[in-house]
Amino acid sequence: MWPGTTTDVKHSNTPLPPGSYGCPFIGHPGVFGGSKDYGPYAALASLGKKFGAVFKTYTFGMPIVSISGVDNIKSALSHESRPDGINTELMGQQNLGRVFGTEALLYESDSGKHGMLRRLVGAAMTPAAIGAAIPTIREAASVQIDNILGADTIRMEKVFDDYTLDIAWKQILGLDLEDEEVPEFHRNVDDWSKKMMDPKLLLPFRIPGLMTLTKVGRARSYLESKVEEKLAKLDRDGPDSSTLSKLYFATDDDGTTKLTRSQIMDNALLLIIAGSETSSSTLTCASLFLGLHPDVWEKVREEQREILAEYGEELTQKTLDKFTYLDAVIKETLRIQPLETQETRKVAKTIVVDGKQIPEGWYAVLNIKQTHVNDPVVYKEDGFKPERWLSESTKPVAWLPFGDGRHRCIGERLSMTEMKVFLALFARKCDRFELVNNDSDGIVWRKDTAMARPLDGVEVRACSAA
Repeated sequence: MWPGTTTDVKHSNTPLPPGSYGCPFIGHPGVFGGSKDYGPYAALASLGKKFGAVFKTYTFGMPIVSISGVDNIKSALSHESRPDGINTELMGQQNLGRVFGTEALLYESDSGKHGMLRRLVGAAMTPAAIGAAIPTIREAASVQIDNILGADTIRMEKVFDDYTLDIAWKQILGLDLEDEEVPEFHRNVDDWSKKMMDPKLLLPFRIPGLMTLTKVGRARSYLESKVEEKLAKLDRDGPDSSTLSKLYFATDDDGTTKLTRSQIMDNALLLIIAGSETSSSTLTCASLFLGLHPDVWEKVREEQREILAEYGEELTQKTLDKFTYLDAVIKETLRIQPLETQETRKVAKTIVVDGKQIPEGWYAVLNIKQTHVNDPVVYKEDGFKPERWLSESTKPVAWLPFGDGRHRCIGERLSMTEMKVFLALFARKCDRFELVNNDSDGIVWRKDTAMARPLDGVEVRACSAA
């Protein structure tokens, strides 16, 4: 009735996780679907509430086990990057693999090759590299903050999308776009990143006209053309300060190994998602939470006044590290609204997690949101409370918004820098802001995004500082 759900007889004394396969043959087609009350992945969250930390389900011919809880996730990841272990695999190779890219380090399971990719891609994400990008990030933030302060009302989601996408073309890809070209770039990144949530991309056969007739395919083709244009310029002119340049000219420890062209392409575009989708969604939610908690916003502003008094207007990695309270605000936002699940992994050989078997050939997802929700430190005292991060006694034990293990998000430092720079500058320039819709009990969430975003885009009215 559900092909591929065979139990491993070698572990006959170990039960399968509880759960639901759904309808015969097709399972739960909407298992990754969202709702207006919860946001994306609402169906998966509902199953988690019903069946617990480790549960099974089924969709599009794939048996899946959701794993939550820090200990359970670490147990599963102890089998990572081994031929007989639990390794990353892009679900929907025929379609999603083509539009996302199969050579990004996110989905490289071979230990040696993954290590090589992480070193070479990581060369563009070092503290020094991110520190050198701060002026570009600051410039992009200042433009958007001026737009906020110059408008009667404005949707913060649009502000943060524009902010992070400007960083994508200016810093990550290092493109020289004319003003009239920028909206086209923004539109194509938006189509590419958001349409990858379409469940049709998980179909086990190639969709006819995928790269020419679908929005997501055309967007990927457009972005590939822009990367190729930039690589041709780097060939002519040599290295520059862009992230793409660092990828292109990076050499491994042996002095000869470099990234292939397809590896450069897939990892450069991966960094766009790491530096835009995560940052934009988190900043959007942070602006909602700060609007609902003006006392927290005032504490952010007070910290920035103290930083200004000691360091002046300068923004460097050193000053960003001093933003203790702002860091707590961002961490608290990511605790409440993280990326729901880490990348999907395929089980090469049966493993046992929390006393349940996950058979060979099944898929596993690491459920970050459920892990955060059930953190024993905050379980009975939930809500937006950045102060919990300021003491070891109240700090959550479960915080995995950037994943864990060897495939932890390599763009974490870039994303945190983007968020800190924007919120710090906004706090310095904005005296107060108010939500046009400030009903905390009536928040409606978008259902089809990778990370949670309010449906209204968080419309605000802001006043500049004196």
